[in-house]
Amino acid sequence: MNRKSINRAVIAIFVFGLVGCSQKTAIQFTRPAEIDVGGIKRIAIMDFRGPENSGSNAAAVFASKLFETGFYTIVERSELQKILEEHALSLSGVVDPETAVQAGNVLGVQGVIVGDVISYRCEDRRGREQETRQVWTGEYEKDQNGNDIYEKNLFGKKVKKKKYKDEIVNVEVLTREANVSLGFRLIEVETGQVIASREASHSYQKKLKGGESSPLSDEVVGQILSSLFKKEGGDKLPPKDEILIDLGLRCINDFVRALAPHQETAYAEFAGGGGEVDKGILFAKNGLWDKAQQVWQQVVEKNPGNHAAWYNLGLALEAQGAYLEAQEAYDRAVSLSSKKLYIKGLKRIRERLEDERRLKEQLQKQNQAEQQPAEEEF
Repeated sequence: MNRKSINRAVIAIFVFGLVGCSQKTAIQFTRPAEIDVGGIKRIAIMDFRGPENSGSNAAAVFASKLFETGFYTIVERSELQKILEEHALSLSGVVDPETAVQAGNVLGVQGVIVGDVISYRCEDRRGREQETRQVWTGEYEKDQNGNDIYEKNLFGKKVKKKKYKDEIVNVEVLTREANVSLGFRLIEVETGQVIASREASHSYQKKLKGGESSPLSDEVVGQILSSLFKKEGGDKLPPKDEILIDLGLRCINDFVRALAPHQETAYAEFAGGGGEVDKGILFAKNGLWDKAQQVWQQVVEKNPGNHAAWYNLGLALEAQGAYLEAQEAYDRAVSLSSKKLYIKGLKRIRERLEDERRLKEQLQKQNQAEQQPAEEEF
């Protein structure tokens, strides 16, 4: 295959990839908190128990991420420390319901979060592994008559076909493994009860292989392996601190999703139908959902039996947050055709409607909790 043929093949694959994925779209939506904590609005987050500074760092990141959601009022860390010290308490000393209630009353909060760093490790392991490699025998392939077999190389030049054999070799391997596991408990100050808890764990493993092993000293082998950390332009192992921070952040994000409403992305597929239906798809793919909706609305008005237009209309309404209207459109599409794509859309919108119901309930409880102190004071 010559260079021009290779280029044409690459272009064809690229264009095919674009066409293959062009009928999909991403839809943003808000999912309610996984755990309903009732009317808990003002929260204090204490230092987690853990080695070195891992506990205080986890609590600080948790507080920051939870504050960003806007769903809770979080007592600032500096304010926490100051108030607790005035009452002979400390951030790291609040570890159970009894001390949490005591601290919560002092801080004037409705809930106190305590937690533990269950695992916080990153280790390197050195070893050897066997792998099979193709090795040239120094000979060339021949046909039944003993004649050399030829093939074309990447540049289209005719060359003798080399004869290879499998050979098992020992290679030096460096494996970096890490794990961070965190757990939290949200304690209601009024009752002293744990009303929410969750554990999260994330791991990392990456393996780098060096060259074939040889009877070298451990010192020399160690130097070879350590160079794998500094490989330029290729695979390399990230620093241990970087890995641990990333794993810890993943755990914290799991906690935030458990306690607060959060944005998620659903991926859906358009239904092609030619003509005006595809025109609407073009608008939608450019983010012009209102224009796409108008096009598909006109199509179904002219041809109420066009199931593809009804489905895409549901998609447009879903993307704009009009879930009830979207459900009606999906229902029409499914009644006209029982395609898996349409059924999937109807199922998805019913899930969104349930999410919306739960979200409204959670927001209502939060608003009531926010107004309660003012009413009591009045």
